[in-house]
Amino acid sequence: MTVKAMSAQRVFDGERFHIDAAVVWNDQTIVDIVPKSELSGTVPCTDFADKLIAPGFIDLQVNGGGDVMFNSDTSVEGIDMICRAHRKHGTAYLLPTLISASPQQMKQALLAAEQAIEGQVRGVLGVHLEGPWLNKNKKGAHDADKFYSPSVTQLEAFPWLNNGVNFVTLAAENMAPESLQWLRDHDVVVSCGHSNATSDSLPDSKLKLVNGFTHLFNAMSPLEGREPGVVGTALMTDHAWCSIIVDGIHVAPQNVHLAKRVKPDNKLLIVTDAMASVGSVTNRFVLDGEEISVQDGRLVNSQGALAGAHIGMDQSVANVIEWGFDEAEALRMASTYPALALNLSELGLIKPGYHAAATVLNSDYSAHAVMVDGEIL
Repeated sequence: MTVKAMSAQRVFDGERFHIDAAVVWNDQTIVDIVPKSELSGTVPCTDFADKLIAPGFIDLQVNGGGDVMFNSDTSVEGIDMICRAHRKHGTAYLLPTLISASPQQMKQALLAAEQAIEGQVRGVLGVHLEGPWLNKNKKGAHDADKFYSPSVTQLEAFPWLNNGVNFVTLAAENMAPESLQWLRDHDVVVSCGHSNATSDSLPDSKLKLVNGFTHLFNAMSPLEGREPGVVGTALMTDHAWCSIIVDGIHVAPQNVHLAKRVKPDNKLLIVTDAMASVGSVTNRFVLDGEEISVQDGRLVNSQGALAGAHIGMDQSVANVIEWGFDEAEALRMASTYPALALNLSELGLIKPGYHAAATVLNSDYSAHAVMVDGEIL
């Protein structure tokens, strides 16, 4: 094991800023944050000068990157390519996300994620199955022909990960209570999304089995005067976190501020919902036989409907800061809060005993470097 260090003008540990400081780690574990002037000359140090070191960004929803869609390449190599593409945008760790697919392809995705973790592919935390247990009335770019409501027996047939995060987005109103209970009993992170639920179809008995809500305001029944819908329910369910896309296209900045005012501390977090176009050469790809392309900064299908997002975590953080969010809070929304949402107690902070992970940012918040598993990449 080798003790190493990285230094910068500012280090944000997830709680407070340190000026002219160095992060010291041993192998894959943070040892301390010390003033640069007190760093031992025997410790090799990478100096990032006027940069900002923050806890490593964590993205819970990444459909693709670098011209690779997880749906099109459910392999270890595909996962590695996606992780590499998003590291260029400051993402240290992510969940490769499978858009509604067949049970066989879902099994392949789970097996590939397990193999990627066992093979120490840098940056993969597990897998996010976004569907196919969704509501056809809020399908977005998903193929509604693949939708169904799984039984416990069907859930038991999937090769769920033993060494990583199992995460599902589902329409809770369409799920049998016993299926929801099975997922929670087996430590699957359950997020309600692509849902057309009413308050009556999301009773407390189901809400208590839901950990969070996927891309708040998008693909969910809206808040109305006589019906809170999924949006209102998500905002008012204090135990549940909400992920949100902050590209300025999916959600108006005012609504991001509204959600921040309403949700308890640490319950609003950033996701990109990024597609293969992030880090792409062509800015276009195929999903379920349909071409998706970037048009005026929007990622749309042939009908002009939004089909995921064309943004990285670094630009997401820059956006919310530009919209008036506190810098520290914006950084936590991209790192600390996602770690809490996934119950990953070793990530999300730069503190002694935590995993050696960090994102290095330029003055405009664009990514400069990323440290994953104790290695600067």
